[in-house]
Amino acid sequence: MVAFPPFILKKLYVKGSLRATADGFEFALRNSLGSGTVVEVKGLEVDGSMRPPAEVRLRLPDGTSRSAAEVSARLPLPLSAGTTVWFGAAGTLSSGRHSLKLGLVSREMGDLGIPVTDTVREAAASAHGGASEEPGPASSHRREPGLDPGGAPARPIRVAIIGAGSTVFARQLMTDVLCTPGLEEGTFALVDIDARRLELAHRIGEKLVQASGRRWRVEATADRRTALAGAHYVINSIEVAGLRNVRHDYDIPLKYGVDQCIGDTIGPGGIFKMLRTGPAWLEILRDVQALCPSAVVMNYTNPMSALTLLALKATPLSVVGLCHSVRNTAEQLAGYLDVPVESLRFRCAGINHLAWYTELRVGGEDQYPRLAERARDPEIWEADPVRFEMMKHFGAFITESSGHLSEYLPYFRKRPELVRRYTRGGYRGESGFYANGWPGWRTAGDQSIQDVLEGRAALDLHRSTEYASRIIEAVECDRPQTFHGNVLNRGLIDNLPAEGCVEVPVLADTLGLHPVKFGPLPPQMAALDRAHAAPHELMAAAVLERDRGAALHALMLDPLTAAVCSLEEIRSLFDEMWQAEREDLEYYRR
Repeated sequence: MVAFPPFILKKLYVKGSLRATADGFEFALRNSLGSGTVVEVKGLEVDGSMRPPAEVRLRLPDGTSRSAAEVSARLPLPLSAGTTVWFGAAGTLSSGRHSLKLGLVSREMGDLGIPVTDTVREAAASAHGGASEEPGPASSHRREPGLDPGGAPARPIRVAIIGAGSTVFARQLMTDVLCTPGLEEGTFALVDIDARRLELAHRIGEKLVQASGRRWRVEATADRRTALAGAHYVINSIEVAGLRNVRHDYDIPLKYGVDQCIGDTIGPGGIFKMLRTGPAWLEILRDVQALCPSAVVMNYTNPMSALTLLALKATPLSVVGLCHSVRNTAEQLAGYLDVPVESLRFRCAGINHLAWYTELRVGGEDQYPRLAERARDPEIWEADPVRFEMMKHFGAFITESSGHLSEYLPYFRKRPELVRRYTRGGYRGESGFYANGWPGWRTAGDQSIQDVLEGRAALDLHRSTEYASRIIEAVECDRPQTFHGNVLNRGLIDNLPAEGCVEVPVLADTLGLHPVKFGPLPPQMAALDRAHAAPHELMAAAVLERDRGAALHALMLDPLTAAVCSLEEIRSLFDEMWQAEREDLEYYRR
């Protein structure tokens, strides 16, 4: 089970809520760790004296009460994120400070010992003669750390978006921040080397700010250092020489039998994208260290896991790699199971695009037998053939979609008949889908921005589920949030390399980012992830050490490439790609 440190669990306590009641005392806990399910209340320790569950009562948000002894695996207590529950017991607490510790067992997080240290206060009578309303900034008139009395951040923030010429993505990031409660004032500092696309991003940013009514400014510059100076958050979404190399990344490997669908995170296409992007990423990181070393750096650029690993090896910065695959897959699983996504309880970890749902439950019931049954429906199986096949043989569902996932594995694309059997059109595995589609998608994205600016399309001011604004909200407004992020392992997943990049739950709060220990993966799942950890390590080394040989060895270890080609063929493939892309690989000649 995951293990939350005590200082994080302490934040579940609603400050100032410990109070006397007519027949005892009570206090409030607010769930800020994400949706979960309590299957046991172990008891309440009060100043060193233990109260058993039968002596502890719960008051739920709907106004009902129950004994803590009633909570069990058969009668669990589901708690969605943000829910507040009151816990109480009989007996008088004297004036002064008291130390309490509530013991719970969560299905998702195991044993939790939640510490409470506070001074007891008298409860105010409500209109119904009972306890007062739930405490909080509005009802108690107290000021939260970092917030002004109205609940807005005490400081205006600066968000630097590097690669803002990715206009659709930049527009959504700005929209998300502008739709976040409490983020009332700040500056978006947009950077791109493409002047035309940067101007599009600047104009749509100003239109969004005007529509939001908030006190934000939008700056646009080709000078990265100007944008980074004093930034609190840095979001990386750069694309380096992709348009002129996207055909090389696909066409040359295909000559050797390496058939890619996306080809921008692993395999020949992913490795060469890393070689092109890594040097520019290091320059950005050096500027961050010089100009805003305390900033939270969020990397969205692919190959995301390898670039994040490079940043974490090369700098002491607070860097996290972000991807929507865990969240999106949860929504897909809910669809396959025909249940609300809010009802899913899961544990998921691994490496990016190869993270595993090792547990999948609804209301305490294991959903894997039901998912296997649902996958027998041809319509459902057709939606995700590679992932369902992996679930059948390896025992768990994986986070990346079937088409892209097929590139990570040696089983599905090494022969034409296998490609026909397991892949489908579009993102479900179509050969060359990214290379053939991306240039047009890029143009269409720019046109969609132009249409909004010229009034041919409506402005959509709607917050998405992307993680960036949630992280900023957690840090700035002290509203803890959990998300799946990519960070250095260092014991988070026991049977993956300690210095590799892993995808695990991360808690964000006003103190920063706190990765959560997951424990070991089942051995067969860890083995597949380790097969990619080594190429990632070599990809990072190739950039750090300007070592062409490390990049070649990364390609030799790539599972799909190795399943198709001999070592001599891999060397020839690599040399041919290097020659075709040499204009953008000058960094390695120094």
